[in-house]
Amino acid sequence: MFGLFRQVFYICSMTELTIIWFRRDLRVHDHAALASACATGGQIVPLYVFEPEHWHRPEASGRHFDFLIESLADLDHALRQRGSQLCLRSGSPTEVLSRLHAQHGIASLHLHSLNNSPSDLAQERDVRNWALKAGIPLREHAGTPGSTSPHSDWNALWLQRMRQARLPAPETLPALAIPSEAWPAASDFGLDPDTCPDRQTGGRTNAILQLRRFLSGDGRNAGKPNLSIIAGNAAASRLSAHLAVGSVSEREVWQGAMKARTGLLADGDQTFASALERFTDKLAGRARLHQAVARPGLANGSKYPLDAYGRDDASLADPRLSAWAAGKTGFPLLDASMRCLQVTGHLESGLRSLLLSFATCHLWLAPSRPSQIMARLCTDFDPALFYGNARKVIGISADTPSYIPNPVRQSLTRDPDGAFIRTWVPELAELADPYLHSPWEAPKSVLSEHGIVLGQSYPMRLVDHVAAAREARRRLAPDPQSRALPFHAVAPRQRGVARPTARRKVAAKRMAPVQLSFDLQGQA
Repeated sequence: MFGLFRQVFYICSMTELTIIWFRRDLRVHDHAALASACATGGQIVPLYVFEPEHWHRPEASGRHFDFLIESLADLDHALRQRGSQLCLRSGSPTEVLSRLHAQHGIASLHLHSLNNSPSDLAQERDVRNWALKAGIPLREHAGTPGSTSPHSDWNALWLQRMRQARLPAPETLPALAIPSEAWPAASDFGLDPDTCPDRQTGGRTNAILQLRRFLSGDGRNAGKPNLSIIAGNAAASRLSAHLAVGSVSEREVWQGAMKARTGLLADGDQTFASALERFTDKLAGRARLHQAVARPGLANGSKYPLDAYGRDDASLADPRLSAWAAGKTGFPLLDASMRCLQVTGHLESGLRSLLLSFATCHLWLAPSRPSQIMARLCTDFDPALFYGNARKVIGISADTPSYIPNPVRQSLTRDPDGAFIRTWVPELAELADPYLHSPWEAPKSVLSEHGIVLGQSYPMRLVDHVAAAREARRRLAPDPQSRALPFHAVAPRQRGVARPTARRKVAAKRMAPVQLSFDLQGQA
């Protein structure tokens, strides 16, 4: 009898929570799922779930976790300003939701679809099945036009969504009705300390400040061809990491850029307005790539198609992979790029592709290990974007390559004055321009004059890049009827890299998709 009374008391005391499950949408502005939860009333619980399985993946790193924590802290601050706060839990989503339902009762569950990776799709399917069995209404909101939309209508659907009015942030929220777990540390999930001294700081507030800098003048040269690496970095919006965690919405980005473009056209600034137009095109490209997460040819959850060339799946004990990962290949542009990525967590897409191509072509390594290393270093790691772009890299793409990127030619083209190399490879800073891009060609007297000893103060190059490229080309395109062109005769066609021939028109530089936030009135 007492047990029955206790069960009735427990049922009557259940709070019937309205769960808003934050995932990679860490904001209160323009948030359809949050607006839907607020419309239902009741005890709203802003929930974030730390998933151990996610942080045990080979791509996960401490810098990803640190950026996420900063973004969550900014979201928590915004919620506290409105009377609520984040409710933190650890575990698989279905387990966490099951415990909450058993302890407090869940009236409804609200979330955004991600469509970022096959694992995201599987997780959402599991949550749908759980909600159906538990009899809990599930309110799921799509961020972009669905992948089932007709291809011919995709752009129209996306633009229609971008033009819709942004959803305002709620003015007030009810106090959190249940306790939150303590904030975890990276070590709780087995992540090693990850020093990244010049990494971007997470959070919507920082995203807005970065947007203001971009639209107030920093982005004037965005997308221009023939920019050096230094100039390209200065013109980049640097908001892709904020997009990866959803501190800003795609619609905020598009509307902000279009509003700024309208003002620039009114002022007669066609140059800057054109840069923003190219920028919004990249937003559409980013959204489209997110729809292509399910690709044929993937096996066992792999991110890449199976390697058909029998390349080595090397560990860091392999001197080729360890030198590549440490920025000690002996090729100044490659080493500068890797060191820049290690210290800043950011690297333009063209240089990322060059690093991966060198590892898979010149060093003849299977793509899985180099890609995992690079994914851990990129603060803006987004599975759909990262692996979608990586599959286009020469040496990873299933298409037969017409050339293999030359790291020296790329260096001369992208960093002609050597400013980027001198910044990140200071041991070569005093070397004259003619030898900076290929120090092995410098006379010993020139090297010794500046205290450079190849193999000691700076490494010898790992391979003869011309011979290695010729061999890689032969292996990647084994058709005996197709003769490989001389390596030096092929102009680079890699995205973001200009052709060296001055007489030919240079294609507009393609920047990596990035996002902006333009809700400048309320930053919280």
